[in-house]
Amino acid sequence: MIQHENVQVVPRLPFKYYVHDPLTAIDVAPHWHQGIELNYLVAGATLKFVTDGQTAEYQPGDIWAVNRRAVHSATGPTTAEWDEFGLIIDDDFLQAQLPESVNWRITLAGQKSQAAAPAAYAALRRHLLAIHDLLAKGVTDVTRLAILSEFYALLVVLQAHFTVPLAAADINPNPSLTDTVMTYINRAFAEPTLSGATLAKQFNVSLTTLNQQFKVNLQLSVNRYIRLVRLMAARRLLLETSKTVAYIAASCGFSSDKTLNRNFKAWKGLTPSDYRQAFARYHKNGTHSF
Repeated sequence: MIQHENVQVVPRLPFKYYVHDPLTAIDVAPHWHQGIELNYLVAGATLKFVTDGQTAEYQPGDIWAVNRRAVHSATGPTTAEWDEFGLIIDDDFLQAQLPESVNWRITLAGQKSQAAAPAAYAALRRHLLAIHDLLAKGVTDVTRLAILSEFYALLVVLQAHFTVPLAAADINPNPSLTDTVMTYINRAFAEPTLSGATLAKQFNVSLTTLNQQFKVNLQLSVNRYIRLVRLMAARRLLLETSKTVAYIAASCGFSSDKTLNRNFKAWKGLTPSDYRQAFARYHKNGTHSF
């Protein structure tokens, strides 16, 4: 099941800060949250990072972002000595300070972004490391000001070099409705009758309104989001179990194995059986997430 992470910010600061515990595995289960996330892999090995079902590989030194409400997870070798940290920006704060950020889509994606804007990428690294080092000293009135100065400078660089605007919405966004329905879908995706129409009826809105809100907040229709969640669940079962394709189809809300086959091939370019044959061995070696 995909979890909704309730992000608790650092007291008196507009973001959640996380740092990987070197005594634990780097693996992170699929989850999502409202705020934009910035990640910095300082050391370790190849980290496989899946965002809305698409896998990217990040190397030590890479910085990347996760956009609002994107479902994401991570896996990597258990033998590596991982050093990773990051920020999840409080979305209410960001939109209050920068109203235009409601239409941001972050393009920051590791080495590709570094090649496109090396000076800006280096500036992001400096600001992130400065925040990391200041937080290690503890948050006092003085360090808080220093952290905020680095954080504001980071936002300026991010906006100037690593964002693209989404189309302006003709409706007023209702992120609370979207979050509530997403949470329900992530728990109930296996129900074969689940659809945009049934959800609209359950949450007392029109299907048009529900689709508008999903497109504003996720750039997906409700039914496309349901299909994506089902496909991600099917992919996980293909890699982690030996269950038949028919069993997986039924377990993930697809009407038949033929429906799963058609949708999975459109998503990954392979049938479920071919995908399992190609990638299950990587999962057994602890290097999955394709």
